[in-house]
Amino acid sequence: MKKKLIIIISMVVVLAVFLFFTLKQDNKKAVGVQMEKVRLHTIESKVYAAGYVQPVVKVNISANVSGEIISLHVEEGQKVKKGEILAQLDKVIYEAEVDQAQSYYRSRLSAKYVAEKEYKRAEELYKENNYSESQYDQTKSQYEQAVAALEQAVARSKQAEDNLRKTTLVAPIDGTVIGLRKEQGEIAMGSTFQADIVMTVANLSGMEVEVDVNENDIVRVTYGDSVDIEIDALAEQVFPGIITEISQLATTTGAGTQNAVTNFKVLVKMLNIPDEIRSGMNATVEILTDRKENVIAVPIRAVTVRPEDKVRKIDPDTKEKPELLEVVFVVAEDTVRAIPLELGINSEDYFEVLNGLDTGNVIVIGNHQALTFDLQTGTGVKDINDIKKKRNKK
Repeated sequence: MKKKLIIIISMVVVLAVFLFFTLKQDNKKAVGVQMEKVRLHTIESKVYAAGYVQPVVKVNISANVSGEIISLHVEEGQKVKKGEILAQLDKVIYEAEVDQAQSYYRSRLSAKYVAEKEYKRAEELYKENNYSESQYDQTKSQYEQAVAALEQAVARSKQAEDNLRKTTLVAPIDGTVIGLRKEQGEIAMGSTFQADIVMTVANLSGMEVEVDVNENDIVRVTYGDSVDIEIDALAEQVFPGIITEISQLATTTGAGTQNAVTNFKVLVKMLNIPDEIRSGMNATVEILTDRKENVIAVPIRAVTVRPEDKVRKIDPDTKEKPELLEVVFVVAEDTVRAIPLELGINSEDYFEVLNGLDTGNVIVIGNHQALTFDLQTGTGVKDINDIKKKRNKK
């Protein structure tokens, strides 16, 4: 009896030791993670871009004829009215060209009068058979040449007068002179094909921000999207805006290299314009591309990827490489299970979940090491927040 009791006690001790080490080993296998219940959130999807402030209406004033700037009638920052004289080029040469053109016109007009009179006389004689056909044709040709020469004289006169007018630079719009490129005494190199800008006039009552939006984001941007604008020089102020123009032509830097970047120009009209704003100021924008209220959402840091064959059963005979699925790990008792998700829009912190989760599910939200490498379906987990609470109680 005593021997039997000793055997029973020995068995109990062995079992206790086995359970102790087994539990200790299991405890070691449990991965410490952060957990959170799935809740409803409001998601705002935004696109971020940088650029600069500029007037909506801005006109570069160039000289279309060459000449010395003999007078400037405005200063930078001065307000001007449409039609107001801004600058005067030397017009002596162009006045002389007008005089020559008018003199040439008068001579061609006289020649045309003589040729027309002779042509009418020849026409009468030809009808009465007192003029040969060749004489008539010659007189008619001389008249037609005189008419053509007069037309050329008219065109020459108009061009000369137009060039003379162009020596006076006038404001094309009501606005403010925001830049002077030339000084009095300098030469304006007038050209129809290449602008030699003398000054810039802009209407500062309407301002916009021109930004570069990356090709990956531009597909989410549409006309009329609401925008929050921050001006670097006006810290801690946010100004409302709206998308008014989206370029259809891309601009690419570093083309043909690994660092190639493709952007699209987007114009954002400012709805409130502060008095302190200046053309050319640097700005950043937040474009609100979508907003959804009270939707199931999970923190972005909770979403990771796993091969499809590690998440669900797939045909073992398939020869295709398992695709990567976006998953979260749902906690069930002391283990986790990888759940594939169908995701919608995202904000800076959250993904909208279209399918895969319900509110109340407990998911793993950290840490990065555990989510990226350690966790698989069936992995044991422990809440590190509970561990911290127990330590604090001690």
